[in-house]
Amino acid sequence: MKIADADSAENNSGSSHVVVTPLSCALPNRRVDGPKGSGEERLKILPGTLLHSICGGEDDSEQYYCNYGVNEEYEKQFQSAGLRVSARGILGETRAVELSGHRFFIATLFQPQLSSRPEAPHRFLLAFLRAAMRFRKTRAKKSRPARR
Repeated sequence: MKIADADSAENNSGSSHVVVTPLSCALPNRRVDGPKGSGEERLKILPGTLLHSICGGEDDSEQYYCNYGVNEEYEKQFQSAGLRVSARGILGETRAVELSGHRFFIATLFQPQLSSRPEAPHRFLLAFLRAAMRFRKTRAKKSRPARR
């Protein structure tokens, strides 16, 4: 985004460009004694995104455990830098962004590990592992000497 002092409110750096801010309100199904962003939230996954292809549709529900979110005042700058919003919360808030054209650059506020189990890994984690395996195979092919 070419903002030299971009920061998160979690760091208390005094930056004038805080792109990650405290959540203004709690999720509707907030966990007892949990942070504002704890529990489950319905999401709208935007069509044409990698996240949409991973989730298999536009409607999703994910788990959270945090107190911070994206400062919506920076959305246009995210887009100008190549980050595309790929998921929104029930009130239209940014819940995930991705870098178009990258093999797997997705940043989420939801935490897939919270709903992942050994016998049923979260589809997001499986997609990441598949992308890593494809990258490894591609890299291995490039490093092999050519046969004559």
